[in-house]
Amino acid sequence: MRNITLIFTLVLLAFSSCKTAEKVIYFQDLAQEGTIASRSVEEMRFKPEDKLTVVVTSGRTPQLALQFNLPVMSTSVTSGTSYGANQMGYYTVSADGYIDMPVLGLVKATGLTRSELTASVQQKIREQNLINDAVVTVNSLERYITVLGEVKNPGRVLIQKDHMTILEALGAVGDLGIQGRRDRILVMRHEGNEIKNYYVDLRDSKSVLNSPVYYLAQDDVIYVEPNEVRTGQSTVNDNSIRSISTWLALTSTIVSIAILVFRK
Repeated sequence: MRNITLIFTLVLLAFSSCKTAEKVIYFQDLAQEGTIASRSVEEMRFKPEDKLTVVVTSGRTPQLALQFNLPVMSTSVTSGTSYGANQMGYYTVSADGYIDMPVLGLVKATGLTRSELTASVQQKIREQNLINDAVVTVNSLERYITVLGEVKNPGRVLIQKDHMTILEALGAVGDLGIQGRRDRILVMRHEGNEIKNYYVDLRDSKSVLNSPVYYLAQDDVIYVEPNEVRTGQSTVNDNSIRSISTWLALTSTIVSIAILVFRK
């Protein structure tokens, strides 16, 4: 009878561990080796209220290039000690999608990537027939996405390049906790006058790599739902029922009763 009890307990543990692995392992459909198709790289595009800098330089006529730049702003910071700092002036994209540059006037920014806006400004400068060797540098400021729910360090993530994937964003917050659902990652995206919801299953590589939210957009919100165990912790009874130790204790009790019955 002791051997039967041991075998029964081991089978129960093995079954439990297999079911757990199915829920937490990423990309379960991937073969040992090989490739899988994914979406092309999608750079983030400017939209109203975005902040950005545009700097124009020239090797031949550096002074002439200055007329296209915003003046440098002087700021002061007080934290026990006062000191001054210079900061490049920045543009805020208007509600109708433009920035207003010195000399050039209104330049469309909404819907353009950083490289596309760079090319657009450079072309407009050359059309003035003033600077033929103009070099334009466009940089975005304060781009974020937000990650909430069952991750190790929820909060805002600063976007420091032209594109960011959902995997990079989750990695930036320390990955999902063990009690976060891998099969139902919600991404909320503002598109026009609507908030659209997308779901991604991290266990399925195709669901991730081919998702329209694999490459994130500025201000996307990622939410990781809690799994059943985490949700069950809101009630003591449910948490106790789902506890492995509780199940093992219950199994042991059933086996003990069975032994007593069979002995008779």
